[in-house]
Amino acid sequence: MMGLVLFVAGYVRGFAGFGFSAIVVSAMALVMDPVVVIVMVMLFEICASVFQLRHAHQYIDKPQLGRLLGGAVIGMPIGVALLVNLDVGMVRIIISLLILGLCLVLLSGWSLKKRPSAIGQFMVGAGSGLANSAAIGGLPVGLFLTAQNTKPAIFRANMIGYLFTLDIIGIAIMAYHDRFSLDIVVTTLALLPVMFVGVYLGSRHFFSTPPTSFRRLVIILLISLALAGLAKSFL
Repeated sequence: MMGLVLFVAGYVRGFAGFGFSAIVVSAMALVMDPVVVIVMVMLFEICASVFQLRHAHQYIDKPQLGRLLGGAVIGMPIGVALLVNLDVGMVRIIISLLILGLCLVLLSGWSLKKRPSAIGQFMVGAGSGLANSAAIGGLPVGLFLTAQNTKPAIFRANMIGYLFTLDIIGIAIMAYHDRFSLDIVVTTLALLPVMFVGVYLGSRHFFSTPPTSFRRLVIILLISLALAGLAKSFL
């Protein structure tokens, strides 16, 4: 089962640049220790980003990425503390409902008329860092970039670069909380080939998708992941 989940999640990650964590955690945390799953997912995400950044790095909007990451550095330690010490089901419900509501607004054709200020981008990053406690840290940033009508290549590159850095920070924080082990590394390495096949095929799909279709597919993906988050919280 885990191989199939990793393949599907890898395909989505290859296409959109995000979504891997939410899919894997929603599926596997029902049968495995959620904290172990999240640490594994962080390792998978780092490996996927290294694979994808070879072609995506040239499209990264570095000033915007820096502001998002600056906010995430503030929000993420709080989010991990929630994960380690509290039940994060309510956090997932609140964030998923917010994402779902805003996605429905985006489907109506609404978008931001101008680029948000540096403070606004910083706050989105902080919210994403907090949301990472529920393994959906990529969703607020994905929603934010979609609302700006960001070009697909920049959208995908920003997501890849953002999640790469976010997960490196996350692994360091998890190690500090003594949630990192050799067994997790060995299991992750054994399953990497399955994920890489999915990422490769998803990346090929991205390069053949028109920009208008990409935005619509990303909104559908965000809605699906938000619904999956809600479903997981009530199971």
